[in-house]
Amino acid sequence: MPERESCPLDEQTFGEIADAYARRWRVGLCVVAPDGAVVLDHGPCEGCERADLQACDEARAFAVSEGLRWGEPSVTPCPCGRLLWAVPLMRNSKVLGGLVANASENEVLGGDGDEPALDVLSVCADLRLLAEERNLTNAAALRLNRRSYHDEQQRAHAIHAFKSGVHYSIRELYMREEPALLAAIRSGDRRAAREILNRLLMTVHYHARDRIDLVRSIFLELVVTMSRTAVEAGGEPEQFLGLNYRGVVEVSEITSHEALAAWLRQMLEGIMDAIERSSRQDPGFLIFEALDFMQRHCCEDLSRDDVADAVHISPSHFSALMSRESGATFTDHLNRMRIDRAAEMLARTDETLATIALECGFRDQSYFTKVFKRYRNTTPWRYRREATRAQD
Repeated sequence: MPERESCPLDEQTFGEIADAYARRWRVGLCVVAPDGAVVLDHGPCEGCERADLQACDEARAFAVSEGLRWGEPSVTPCPCGRLLWAVPLMRNSKVLGGLVANASENEVLGGDGDEPALDVLSVCADLRLLAEERNLTNAAALRLNRRSYHDEQQRAHAIHAFKSGVHYSIRELYMREEPALLAAIRSGDRRAAREILNRLLMTVHYHARDRIDLVRSIFLELVVTMSRTAVEAGGEPEQFLGLNYRGVVEVSEITSHEALAAWLRQMLEGIMDAIERSSRQDPGFLIFEALDFMQRHCCEDLSRDDVADAVHISPSHFSALMSRESGATFTDHLNRMRIDRAAEMLARTDETLATIALECGFRDQSYFTKVFKRYRNTTPWRYRREATRAQD
């Protein structure tokens, strides 16, 4: 085992993360060095009797590299017949090691007579969020890798559809796709806009061949149309004037189809970013951000003022917006989130009611029971008993 000095986080912090993760998912964690060797362990890795040390180290190192590559933990096999997923522990761009989860196939996928299968997307995302919340990884780098992965997926789908479908002319494709692209921009649907843009790129490049000037003029016209649509959607005209000016300067120096495609994608991202910045002033968007912040911090000592500060509005204005836009008060939303989290712990863990109450943000068990009954129409004890029976 490597020296403890090489560990990218201290034992206390790791213990808190491992305990929180185990309570929620019943899955063990370990901290590994860049080569996959276990440094700290709250799971079955270190004491595994079937372990082939070199092969296991390589498997854990691979899980960490996959977590970095895709920007999200990805389930990979372990030589001992178990499954791994990991998030890289990073300082800036340097990988210091990884936080690795380890579970049996039945625990992850479910099986006859076993507990229900884990929600793989949630269990992987939760591990990443635990690391990001404590600034143990490079959240910006992971986000960029997730975006790149999704972009590559969309480009691959566009190429496949192009090769297997009818090859429309540029004008025909515009007539088919431009309304959908503008509708996606107008609604702020970034994913749909990217997919449509990829289809446009495939057809333009297919028909334009080496006529780079033609492609450049088509793309400039498209950017102007997209910008006009973004202004209609509520974007600030001044932002798009600057964006378009920079775009004209940049595109005049581009001499390859690949660089033009990258430029057009960058312009789309800039337009969508500008729309999002404008939409953040919308009351509905502010409440969406507030609820997202509350969901991530609901089990902490969270006040109305904390949430108002997180979305940069006054507490009184926040209270009025919350009631008007969502139809419920801050306290009602917070209690419901905490009860949902408590219900999950009751169904998946053996923790005492008092422990669950404290872990979910309630000051004592009696108050927890009162609130739980209000939202679930049953007591925590009865809820756990019924959940246990349903799993048998």
